[in-house]
Amino acid sequence: MHEAKQPFPSLGTVYKGCFPFRLSVPSFIYPASYADNVRLLGPFVDEIELLLFESSHGSLLDPTEIDELAALARRFNLTYNVHLPIDLDLGAADPIARRAAVRRMAQVARKAQPLTPTTYTLHLPFTQQDRGPANVEKWRRRTLQSMETFLQANDIAPGLFSIETLDYPPQWFAPIVNVLDLSVCLDVGHVLHYGFDLEEQFTRFGQRIVICHLHGVAEGRDHVSLDRLAPEICRFLYSRLRDFEGSLSIEVFNFERLRTSLPSLLNMMSGTNADEPIARKEIDK
Repeated sequence: MHEAKQPFPSLGTVYKGCFPFRLSVPSFIYPASYADNVRLLGPFVDEIELLLFESSHGSLLDPTEIDELAALARRFNLTYNVHLPIDLDLGAADPIARRAAVRRMAQVARKAQPLTPTTYTLHLPFTQQDRGPANVEKWRRRTLQSMETFLQANDIAPGLFSIETLDYPPQWFAPIVNVLDLSVCLDVGHVLHYGFDLEEQFTRFGQRIVICHLHGVAEGRDHVSLDRLAPEICRFLYSRLRDFEGSLSIEVFNFERLRTSLPSLLNMMSGTNADEPIARKEIDK
């Protein structure tokens, strides 16, 4: 295995084991390959969120990359969670497109399976302009059928798939999660950005939440640094995350936003007593 080429900057501070949850960061912090991002980030965090956003064959991991990522996980004592493609619509109105999306999503999940992800995060988009109850119910039936077929195409436990909160009310997909015994990815930034009640989502999904995506929301934009989160949101998140033992991914997509987000997370998770921050270690640069 070759070493990642510098001049990429280093985080410099070790955050492994600092929190009750597994601290995850995306595999696209540096403009480099999956493996290079893992080499640069692996010494500092507990987990990497592998962003398999595109479903085209040329965009996915090949067996050699899978082997390399598995070796890096052992080297840095880290785990992976996998974000499945966002360009596939399992609830599409066109049955041909829907069946093709199910087949391709299943192929991607199987490709990543050797990495034993802690969860596979999945988008169930609602793309219709008409959000009336009848259309929502039709979408839910189509999506439920697709998810049943998708699960049958894998030997992966349903609970390892986490449905992400998106731009529509999360209660729309709740029946699918309950019927199929799926998990939930609570994207805190999306909930705030689209004006849903954050406390309500924590209460609604409870123990089904196995991963949280956390990012700042400000001036109509999300996926910005955590230092943009309001103090009252930070206090609420501390109350919910101090006993959370799943994965928490700081879902920002460049080094500077990650660099400023990590101290903000430390401050948030110190609770109300700022004089007792969570311990952290410096690593030799």
